[in-house]
Amino acid sequence: MEQIFTIFRNFCGSGIYPYLFFAALVYLLFTEKNKIIRWVLVDTSIVLTFLFFFPPFYRLMEKLDAGTYYRFLWLLPMTVVIAYAAVKLIGKYTRTGFVLMALLLILSGQYVYDNANITKAQNRFHIPDSVVAICNEIMPEEGEERIFAAFPQELLQYVRQYSTEIQMPYGREVLVPAWGTAPHPMYEEMEKQVIDAEAIGKMADDYFCHYVILNRGKEIDGDMKEQGLELIAQIDAYDVYRNVSAEIWKEE
Repeated sequence: MEQIFTIFRNFCGSGIYPYLFFAALVYLLFTEKNKIIRWVLVDTSIVLTFLFFFPPFYRLMEKLDAGTYYRFLWLLPMTVVIAYAAVKLIGKYTRTGFVLMALLLILSGQYVYDNANITKAQNRFHIPDSVVAICNEIMPEEGEERIFAAFPQELLQYVRQYSTEIQMPYGREVLVPAWGTAPHPMYEEMEKQVIDAEAIGKMADDYFCHYVILNRGKEIDGDMKEQGLELIAQIDAYDVYRNVSAEIWKEE
């Protein structure tokens, strides 16, 4: 049980919204008469909450997918339950309920723009401009197969958010050591401060990468062109190389 409560506390963080959810759930349990609403919001939430805090269920889920048990809490309709209970309460005690609920939500929240991780989006995709520009540069044309491209660490997690036409020899799993994924040789080479051109060229062939994108701040030991990697573009802080030995299939 201690592990379950630790997961729950970590999920809550410094906020009180999960506790507001439970308070709203109790309120609806005794006041909501509509059977459909009770089933969708109240009964379902109670069952899911019970399962989350049920030790045998925790042990089963850990065996199936260790380290992701907190995601079970995503199934709880916290926002909807809090909002519905608040509206129901305000409808009954209009002035007092509105003032108290507004104060509670304001005082329990945080000003998100004080967070260092919140920044103004560079574009409508909410990903770095450099990713959009690089993807547009290497995007397969109509009738061509999806291409493979090796990206440096700071860009790879954004690529799949922009296009499914660009595949990668490694993905976000290399950024999460807790997942226990085996190290990927090409990723490890890409992240070295001094990149071995011969090694990158060989691995680009081994993993059938049509393109290799390197941070221009990295040193390169050797000649990329001699390894079959031709520089085709320089976008922001990145060099885009085309692996000439990896053909792109196209419909006739």
